[in-house]
Amino acid sequence: MNCKKCHHTDEAHSRNENSSSLMKAGKCQIPACTCQQYVDPIQEIDEELL
Repeated sequence: MNCKKCHHTDEAHSRNENSSSLMKAGKCQIPACTCQQYVDPIQEIDEELL
């Protein structure tokens, strides 16, 4: 799944147990990327269904 903010995959983001992401992913590890937190595209879909 790709991050909603930077569009990199969840594997490109570091693991973070304190993350608000369902994937528990944090900062992006791609050198030129400034994304500090993985944003789940699925969260937005879930919110729309509520």
